[in-house]
Amino acid sequence: MNCSLKHKILLFLFVFGVFCLNNVRAQKVGVVLSGGGATGLAHIGVLKALEEANIPIDYISGTSAGALIGALYASGFSPNEIEAYILSDNFNKMTLSGDSNEEQFLLREKSIDPSMLNINFATDSIFVKSLPTNFLDPSNLDYETFRLIGNAGAAVGKDFDSLFIPFRCVAADIYNKESVIFRDGDLNSAVRASMTYPFYINPIRIDGKLYFDGGLYNNFPADVLYNEFPVDYIIGSNVSLNASPPTEDDIISQITTMFVQKTSFELPCDNGIIIEPETSINTFDFEHAQEAIETGYLAAKANLDSICVHLNDKKATGDIHERRTEFRKKITPIKVSSIDVSSFSGTDVSFVRNNFMKDTLEEVLTLEEIKERYYRSYSAHQVKYIYPTIHLKSDSTYHLSLDVTKQKPLTLSVGGHFSSRPVNTAYIGLSYWDLSDGAVGLHGEAYFGKFYGSSKLKIDYDLPTLRPIRISPYFVLNRWDYYRSSSTFFEDVNPSFLIQNEMYYGLNLGLSKTRNGKTSLDLRAFENNDEYYQTLNYSENDTADATSFMGQSAALNFEYNTLNRKQWASSGSLLKMNLRYVQGKEKSISGTTPGLDYDVRKQHRWINLSLEARKFYEISPYFKIGVYGKGVLNSQSLFSNYTATVLNMTEFSPLPDSKPLFLSEYRAPQFIGGGVNFVFNYSKYFEFRIDPYFFQPFRQIVRLDEENDFGYSDLFEEGLPMVGGSIIFQSPIGPLRLSTNYFPKQDKPFVTQLSFGYMIFNDRSIR
Repeated sequence: MNCSLKHKILLFLFVFGVFCLNNVRAQKVGVVLSGGGATGLAHIGVLKALEEANIPIDYISGTSAGALIGALYASGFSPNEIEAYILSDNFNKMTLSGDSNEEQFLLREKSIDPSMLNINFATDSIFVKSLPTNFLDPSNLDYETFRLIGNAGAAVGKDFDSLFIPFRCVAADIYNKESVIFRDGDLNSAVRASMTYPFYINPIRIDGKLYFDGGLYNNFPADVLYNEFPVDYIIGSNVSLNASPPTEDDIISQITTMFVQKTSFELPCDNGIIIEPETSINTFDFEHAQEAIETGYLAAKANLDSICVHLNDKKATGDIHERRTEFRKKITPIKVSSIDVSSFSGTDVSFVRNNFMKDTLEEVLTLEEIKERYYRSYSAHQVKYIYPTIHLKSDSTYHLSLDVTKQKPLTLSVGGHFSSRPVNTAYIGLSYWDLSDGAVGLHGEAYFGKFYGSSKLKIDYDLPTLRPIRISPYFVLNRWDYYRSSSTFFEDVNPSFLIQNEMYYGLNLGLSKTRNGKTSLDLRAFENNDEYYQTLNYSENDTADATSFMGQSAALNFEYNTLNRKQWASSGSLLKMNLRYVQGKEKSISGTTPGLDYDVRKQHRWINLSLEARKFYEISPYFKIGVYGKGVLNSQSLFSNYTATVLNMTEFSPLPDSKPLFLSEYRAPQFIGGGVNFVFNYSKYFEFRIDPYFFQPFRQIVRLDEENDFGYSDLFEEGLPMVGGSIIFQSPIGPLRLSTNYFPKQDKPFVTQLSFGYMIFNDRSIR
């Protein structure tokens, strides 16, 4: 073979090799995921179908919900793992303003009151800065994105090209009116910014800039995928579309048109396909996640043949699983060895830092410890917002950064209970909040009503200690005005036959180590003044008997509470234990009705021990059963007469509607009581309840004859039932209900009312 022929053959082989290399190399496949809220969960089904068909995914980009799903996939989660998470309770808490209080910190909660509307505002701009910026409480969303993908981003040096799948997402810079591409930085921050749906989720700052949902300017970032990565073939998953033109009478459509730019839902190249899952669910219907995932899976399966014909390379399922496992090994579990806390406004927020650590961390914090301290800090009302990010250190532990926003300094609260019966009560409260190295709350509130009136001043001071401690001095005035009958709103009410005035002040010291439990020591002084008739045969010209009781009380309390509502709960549990010591001096003077004059001075001392518990069990999504029990052991001595004794006696009142009634038959020094709650949920907002209870006294205070003699009954006198039935609409601000209650020993045993709001009152002075 001559030299010339050899050169020609070598040249031919070289050219042929280059041709083959360029034409048989693995094609690079990119996937782009649109925004769409709950409908965007269909992307999970698309990824699942693609992976089952061994179709490689080399690059991924997304907006909003697509950014979250894309980031989870890029962080090494399989489609099946993503689906399992989306269908879990954690995701439900993340996307909904759910009913669970499991992540709250009970010690830091404001005292329960009947408020239905709470408005936070600042003095410099009462209206503009008082408008809410978000519907969803972001604490669960921020913690979950931090927990799921924060360490994946930190493990690759915050370079999104080094993730399991190179990743891009977009957010909206509304100040500069432009779409911003995130290529690096904190992965959870980039995704969180891309998901910030206006007015539903509050915006966050990254490098000082405020970012909103990427869908405002680019809801289908196929152009980002094409320009950022060397893709040969693009697979789009789109569940969104441009808004319809605005109309004259639809303000939402007008606002949407002003803020949202039109997006091109076409691919920037010829090599690709767009999968469009069809679903009827709405943007915020996250409870229909399974349906969305299934529609995405079916839509992708229907397009597999069209996709595969354009691809000349597939990767074995085992290969991607092996690569995913190797990548996940690079991600170290979150263990925090250092912390810094800052505020964009530059204000002192060291209280939050003190909740995580004191001076230095002697031992690293595990993820569970971070979670507990994160929610503990969030539960302080003075804290509006906490955003967490992490940085991987050279020793494989993490540095935790917390960006804290203080709450507005003032809160106006309004509410009460408005009923067809004469037990209407309006409520108004004003609170001042301050945060520095400690947290302070100053509260003033008032109840207005013919049946009940009250005023309360209280200071809550949370100490800057690692173990939460709260000191609360308080002053309370209560007035209870019981009527002769359980009249309706339309009936004339006879003159009051029992009036109780209470004044007490004291100091409460609370501490807690767990989220849902607290222990407190309460010391108080009190003065109670009761005016009453001991017979129903009295007129407006008669003078009532009067009893005053002045003294002191000390109580040790424990409470564990995960109930989902402050009244008419349907899930969670409650445990209360109370040990109270009371001492004081009674002064009783007769009026004009008893027929026997008296003037009594008497000392009293007693101990009261009570235990109360409630727990709900979910039988099905539409039916729950609750069990309730209460027991009281009380050594209270007898006052000068029957009525004075019973007025100061402990009571069994599990139904809210029993509290405004003076039901002497349910009062006793020692008793047990219990009941069952049958809760039928027609929907999230409508429920029907039947609440039967039974009261069994050990002994009761009884009248012995017509001469006003009284004393203790025999042991275990016949017990009494108490039954309630209600149809309730759980509105966003309070319950609207139609209720009927049965109290068998009353002249009118059935009490029916239509009401709106909460029947919640301030604590009594000694019971």
